[in-house]
Amino acid sequence: ELRSDLKALIDHPGRIKVPNVLLKDGLSLMKLSHKSKKRVFLKVDPSNFSISWKNVSSNQSIHSNSLHRLLISKTASQNNTIEIYFDDIKDLIFQENASPYREELHISKDFESNWCTVIYFNSKKGKLKTLNLIADTEYDFKRLTLGLKNLKLYRDDIRDKFLNLPDVDIPNNMDFLEENNKDTKEYLNFQDILKYTKRLNINIGQRHLQQIFDEVIEGLGSKTPQSNSATEGSPRNLMEQLDFEQFKTFVTILKKREDIEEIWKDLCGESNPMTYDVFKIFIRNTQKENFDDEFLSRLFKKFCIGKRDSWIPESLNNFLLSKYSPFLNSSFHTNLDQPLNEYFVSSSHNTYLMGRQVAGDSSIDGYVRALQRGCKCVEIDIWDGKDDAISDTDNGKNSFGSTNLNSDGPIVNHGRTFTSSISFVNVIKTIKKYAFISSLLPLILSLEIHCSIPNQLKLVALIKEILGDLLITVPLESDSYMLPSPNKLRNKILLKVKKNSGPFQSNENTEISTTSSTTTSFSEDNGIQVRRSSFSLRSKAEKPKIAPELSSLGIYVQGIKFRNFSLPESKTYNHCFSLSEKSINSMLKDDSKRKAIDKHNRKYLMRVYPSKFRLRSSNFIPINYWTHGVQFVATNWQTYDLGQQINEALFQGSQDQGYVLKPESLRKPTLKSIRAVETEERILKFRFDIEIISAHQLPKSKSSESAINPFVVFEIIGANSIEWDAPHMSKGRTHSISENGFNPVWNETFSGTIIARNELVFLKFTIKSSSATDEIPTIGILVTKFTYLNQGYRYLPICDLLGEQLIYSSLFVRIAH
Repeated sequence: ELRSDLKALIDHPGRIKVPNVLLKDGLSLMKLSHKSKKRVFLKVDPSNFSISWKNVSSNQSIHSNSLHRLLISKTASQNNTIEIYFDDIKDLIFQENASPYREELHISKDFESNWCTVIYFNSKKGKLKTLNLIADTEYDFKRLTLGLKNLKLYRDDIRDKFLNLPDVDIPNNMDFLEENNKDTKEYLNFQDILKYTKRLNINIGQRHLQQIFDEVIEGLGSKTPQSNSATEGSPRNLMEQLDFEQFKTFVTILKKREDIEEIWKDLCGESNPMTYDVFKIFIRNTQKENFDDEFLSRLFKKFCIGKRDSWIPESLNNFLLSKYSPFLNSSFHTNLDQPLNEYFVSSSHNTYLMGRQVAGDSSIDGYVRALQRGCKCVEIDIWDGKDDAISDTDNGKNSFGSTNLNSDGPIVNHGRTFTSSISFVNVIKTIKKYAFISSLLPLILSLEIHCSIPNQLKLVALIKEILGDLLITVPLESDSYMLPSPNKLRNKILLKVKKNSGPFQSNENTEISTTSSTTTSFSEDNGIQVRRSSFSLRSKAEKPKIAPELSSLGIYVQGIKFRNFSLPESKTYNHCFSLSEKSINSMLKDDSKRKAIDKHNRKYLMRVYPSKFRLRSSNFIPINYWTHGVQFVATNWQTYDLGQQINEALFQGSQDQGYVLKPESLRKPTLKSIRAVETEERILKFRFDIEIISAHQLPKSKSSESAINPFVVFEIIGANSIEWDAPHMSKGRTHSISENGFNPVWNETFSGTIIARNELVFLKFTIKSSSATDEIPTIGILVTKFTYLNQGYRYLPICDLLGEQLIYSSLFVRIAH
């Protein structure tokens, strides 16, 4: 079976169970987006594992069913082909599972049974894109899904068999590299080897492959049968060939793990097996694990290969790659029984945006991806929808028979900008579907209301109808004045919505705003001493901003505009202040305000969000606000910059449940004397010793087809200072390995002492590739919290520039602290 799989993949893609129409002319499908509806021909190419499509030009004939007739007049004249690789495909979603994407485009449910959505990374634009397709018939849909699913499965299966499992045998001949259906190829020249490695995306330079090829030739002797002999003067790599046994040797050398062999020598000696006693010492002394003897015994037997009662190097590597050797420490799992205010909550800002704040696209995909990755507080900006002109011929329906949801009722977008809009109904339905996909812990919807009172009343009805029993509409305990714990709120959705009136608002047309500060503005002890000069009244000819019916749904997270920490409204147990980064940064510069913030956030809720001037949706460094106890530090999840990398890293330790218990120093009650609190602040010191050993199966740079020259940049984020053991370590980078992204080895150590105010210290590993040009592309990234890391030898997962894990890639390190 393996032999036939490889044969099909390498030279005969038609043998894979992919319909011929996808391999030859392409399958005719309807491609839909916010901007257009186009007919395309979609093809797959098993030789390089890619999908491509091109628009149907106006002179091409297509079937004349009703769907085609409806849209042929809208078909584009361009004939450009777009190609994406399976390595860049993040998700394949079919039929009802893709309903949020269908509804976002206002397409009737009648087309759901033939719907396919492909989420992929566009390397040229550097962002995620969505490919929405409708097949014309049930038969075409089956052909489409069969082709996409089978090719992806084959891609993963072949890579696993040949690159991840060292004990899998190569097929007993090489007919998987045959040139035609009739003749079996018994020998491989170097060009065949290059073809094999390219199609399996083995990221290694031709020079290194040639060295391995030559080593095999010189070690076992060239096999050049008379029938395949090269003519005089032919290139050496065509004259010399490998038989099957030599090819097995070539693969063995290619996959050789010198780094594992060095570890093995240190543990067991040159050629000795690893006994249970040696394994036990390794687990306790090197890996620092506290498994009991019974579990250790079962674990050891599990990784014995064949009938052996001891380990060989492959056993050790298989164990280190397994789930029994995680890089994150499970002892850091969060206690979930404290009040809600004692947690950091994974939070998103402008969740609906897929790009820039001013002119980006709004999409439910922002909610889907954030919720899938463990976000537990999403933002919804709600505005009045605009009535669309509806022609008499359409009868209020679009080309696919669905009423335009934006023609009536509230919409979601970044108001007064050039961003697109999405239906509020579709947003809430999508949120309900994905709310608890990462964990059952509570989800908070942060509503930013900009719509009219009639539409607010519609919101109330829609939210209650769609969310049903999931929505918290009354307190869990009527006599409690303390926020419930995440555990008590499991499988529930909470609304964060502004209070419709405050103690300083005399009526609906009056709003009080702070115009200058006073000595009592941040007083903690003097009560309410508001001077008339501190405030001014502004009359507005507006209706109340928030309808009482909507405001009353803010049961545990009630938004209140910040005026003063000493006001009674600032001491209600369920209030939440929302501050922009500009506002809180200004306050943190003042000692008295900073101390007031620190005290407030021990007991009450606060949300901080990025500045509106971050036009490209960049992020701040969230550590700056976690340090002061802010629970909801909202970031732009559509931008995977350093701020978002740190944000996601904090919640890794909770297994992406979205809640992390704050350090005790940010939770315990403050003492009466501020000076006493200051003396309690302590400086922490963390010893670290991290050896960057090697990397494995790194992807090629998107900007080049050639093998990469990888090196690793090592950074420590959140420390007050670092005392390095050697001056050269402060440069924070390894040397480059030439033309080898398959298994580069560095063996470089970074060690020293971290000095910090708290445990919010993070490590960042960035794999880059050196080049002759000024551009140094980033290959992969990992950011993790220092105290989460297990000790010993660990494989670290690597993410791409969007934060998606590179399935086959890893960084191999040794950690001690």
